[in-house]
Order: sequence, then structure tokens, then C-alpha cells
Amino acid sequence: MNGAGSETIFWILGAAFIVFGLYSVMRRRKLSQSEHTVPGEIVRYEELAETPLERSGAGVKYYPVVRFETKNGTVEHVSRSGSSARPQPSGAKVDVHYDPEDPSAFELLSGSDAARREAAPIVLGVVFLGIGVALSL
Repeated sequence: MNGAGSETIFWILGAAFIVFGLYSVMRRRKLSQSEHTVPGEIVRYEELAETPLERSGAGVKYYPVVRFETKNGTVEHVSRSGSSARPQPSGAKVDVHYDPEDPSAFELLSGSDAARREAAPIVLGVVFLGIGVALSL
């Protein structure tokens, strides 16, 4: 690719990342107002080895085990998303959105990890747009 069309790719990528990031923010706000969003608590972390595809250098991913109340009682489940660092200490209070049919399918709506997941695509989108602008000058 010569300089003539490469800025278009960066414009498209930038816009796509920003749209995805804004969608994530709006989705989290909508979920947080659902009747199936409740307060929860991180009770501990489970450590699992990273797969070769997700190597971040740490070698281990930490998955929070969260306790929360459903209409059928108290449940405790391991989150399906982990990170190479423990973003919050055990005992931290979090907002949890769960599927009433399967409470093990839940999503953490609060905490630094959730905010980071939402901000990353927006920041990346702005970077791509900046590169597109620089290439078009």
C-alpha cells in the first residue's frame, strides 16, 4: 500500500474501535439498571496457567470467584474472564449482572478491570484516527 490509501484503513479502524467502545459503555449502563444486576463480593481468585495464545508474560491468569444473591439464594461462581493481574483485592464489592436461567453466566460491571475493558478500544480508536490524520497531511 502506498500512502494514498493507507490513511483510510486507519480511519476505518479508528472509527470501528470507537464505536465498539461506546457500545460497551452503553451496554454496561443498560445492564447495570437491570433487575438481574446485584451487589456481589470477590471472595478469592483462582489461578490458571495461560494458554500459548494468550501469553502476556505472566504465565498465570487470575479469575475472580464472586459471591452474589439471586432470587433463588446465594451463589458463588468463577468469572469467565480473567487477567494477568489481580485488579481488585479479595473482599472487594462489585456489581454483578447474571443470567437468571444460569447464574454462572455473569458479568462484572464494576471495578477497574471493567473500566479498562471499556476504555481500551476507545483509546485505541483515537490512536488509529490520529495516525490516519497524520498520514493524510
